[in-house]
Amino acid sequence: MRHLFTFGDLVLDVVATASSALEADTDTPGDVRSAPGGSAANFAVWTRRLGSPVCFATRVGDDLLGRALVDDMRREGVEVNAAVDPVYPTAVLVLFSDGVQRHMMVPRGANHFFGPGDLPEERIRTAGWLHATGYAFFWDSTREALQRALAVAREAGVPVSFDPSSAGFIRRHGLDLPEGIRVLMPNRDEARALTGCADVEDAARELARRADLVAVKLGPEGALLARAGQLTYVPPVAPSAPAVDGTGAGDAWGAALIDGLRRGLDPYRAALRANRLGAEVVTRVGARPALSPEIMRQLEVERDA
Repeated sequence: MRHLFTFGDLVLDVVATASSALEADTDTPGDVRSAPGGSAANFAVWTRRLGSPVCFATRVGDDLLGRALVDDMRREGVEVNAAVDPVYPTAVLVLFSDGVQRHMMVPRGANHFFGPGDLPEERIRTAGWLHATGYAFFWDSTREALQRALAVAREAGVPVSFDPSSAGFIRRHGLDLPEGIRVLMPNRDEARALTGCADVEDAARELARRADLVAVKLGPEGALLARAGQLTYVPPVAPSAPAVDGTGAGDAWGAALIDGLRRGLDPYRAALRANRLGAEVVTRVGARPALSPEIMRQLEVERDA
């Protein structure tokens, strides 16, 4: 299988999980942990853990944190092309979580200045798939990189998947979906924000006019597939433990979906496998938690069935 190429944020996630409702001007018990993150980086790592080769491009600061995050991805087996920003530091993303719902604070960092010159274009041309995220759309430099990456992929006939990434940014700034998307994977709120439809089924049908396959992530309710005007619900998979943190679950879900499709699974089976991985990621803190060997073997069985 040819490698998947993706690019974008590589950050440190600081996840603060409250044990009870936050109270103003006083103390709230909870837990604070840090772990590697970044939507495209998470997607790359999970794709590699699922057994597929990955090339990832990013921009980090000239600092210890950036070097550590790059080294961590390389230990995962991901091929990393990392530009070093001489001015801005590696970003730290702060997430406040109550176990499932998240509130994210996004600071400006080196990742916001990833530009077309940071793209290893030959690795796009020789890729078997390009995955892009909506986060690249919301800043000038990264938008230019996104446009260039898509142009190179189109010229080379490389299929593209796209994750809109942020309903909040879409509502504030808008988002023009790229042309020629093979797989579009918004969550429920992103699908509504992209279309203005209150009903998720209406939103999925509308988006199916812009992509060959639309896969709407519904969290604990599973997923909704839309293709050629036809809708299919994919049921959730029961996790092995209660949910504690939703960070990165959508990235893992998307990686499993695309990995399954690339290996010949039909969209329903690929989405069902993605539901299994997403359900397990939320049972642990962080975007890339280690899963039990039994879970990983089950994913392999479903991939090869």
